[in-house]
Amino acid sequence: MRPDELVPGVLLPGFAGTELPEWVRAELDRGLGGVCLFAGNVDAADPDGTARLAAAIRAARPATLVAADEEGGVVTRLEGRDGSTLPSPAQLGLVPADVSERVGAVLAERVRRAGIDLVLAPSADVNDNPQNPVIGARSFGADPRMVADRVAASVRGFRSRRSVAACVKHWPGHGDTDVDSHRGLPTIPEATAERHALPFQAAIAAGVPAVMTAHIVVPEWGDEPVTVNPAALARLRVAGFDGVVVTDAVDMAAIADTYGIGRGAARALAAGADLVCLGNPELAGIDAAQQYAQVVAAIEAAVADGLLPLDRLRDAHRRVGALSARLAAERDAVADHAAAGARVDVDPGDAAAIAAALAEASATESVAALARIGRVVDARAGATMAAATRAVPVADALRELASPGGDVTAVVADRPSTTQRGVIDEVRAAGESVVVNVGALPGGFDAAVVQLGADSRFSAAIVRAWAEAGR
Repeated sequence: MRPDELVPGVLLPGFAGTELPEWVRAELDRGLGGVCLFAGNVDAADPDGTARLAAAIRAARPATLVAADEEGGVVTRLEGRDGSTLPSPAQLGLVPADVSERVGAVLAERVRRAGIDLVLAPSADVNDNPQNPVIGARSFGADPRMVADRVAASVRGFRSRRSVAACVKHWPGHGDTDVDSHRGLPTIPEATAERHALPFQAAIAAGVPAVMTAHIVVPEWGDEPVTVNPAALARLRVAGFDGVVVTDAVDMAAIADTYGIGRGAARALAAGADLVCLGNPELAGIDAAQQYAQVVAAIEAAVADGLLPLDRLRDAHRRVGALSARLAAERDAVADHAAAGARVDVDPGDAAAIAAALAEASATESVAALARIGRVVDARAGATMAAATRAVPVADALRELASPGGDVTAVVADRPSTTQRGVIDEVRAAGESVVVNVGALPGGFDAAVVQLGADSRFSAAIVRAWAEAGR
């Protein structure tokens, strides 16, 4: 195959709206590797719309990956308008690992029914930095071994639903950074990468077919971000991974501001990545078709200039094609995707166990104070950890629970940043208050805390139950 025939097969663009654009249809005819769906592609009022959109994609090209970020907790696309009804990884970190396996199977069944076959989850990041602005409750926790157990269990849950593939992220670990790679370029020492390696090793051992790279620099591995660093990506292969290496979105500042999206995509492929995620065009406010054309042109130019060897492009194309073909064959073999007995809701016993663990992790007096809320303050200045969902269900639930006679102010927070601590201190000085932590657990707050571990509908239901029980 010529370079122009190979390039579409290693790209994973997004697009705006709930209908398949003509430019995407044309690229599917040229062999587009996959499409990444975001919240803007999902119509909450049309439960079957996402499955129809996926069917339209596959009608144009059956062996096409349809991907989505669907982590549960604070990152969801299928429930992006109102927030996820699934537990977050942080919440799952409080209960035995077998719960993660069951929830992984539920998540896989949900996405399968929506026509999605590549799930950009679970997060294998070890969130041992309370100031981390981007991972937080997306991680199972701060202990590498505990995280590894739950990552492996989640991968097993995904594998129990044929025609759905997990993509573990963000290798080699984004959990100990104080810079969000959407906005800048984080750096971690090699010692941190080594400390955070176990969950990724567990995912590989559990048979995960795809790994997503992080846009972070490990200075001992070179000056470039891992995504575009051949020496770094070679380490992933040495670690025993032979599947598809997927990049985090190259429209993120860590890559786009350093190389440009097109050149960054080309450098990622040259470094050893197989499938390049372009990013969310609606969030970035750009013309997706124009961006895609620029990326294609940049990759073709990189081949012509020798920056991207043709054999490397062929290898990436082969890996993506093999995964696509396997999932397509499994999809054809599954006569009924909504198989009898396949759950799409969390087991009530598992939900109760998570709620009990959160109550145990919370200050008793803080949970009791939920019955006396009179005012709610959101300290997050834009709900940073909830940006992917565009929803703040816990804050909304607390506002619904507030009453004119309440004498407690609830402060919603997700990390002890200087800004959020300042808001907490200001509210505390004005009267009785309680911090409602929707970030990583335990969170690092020097205050009486209600521990929730996600801003989600799952968490909001727990808050309502606790408040009502105290009244």
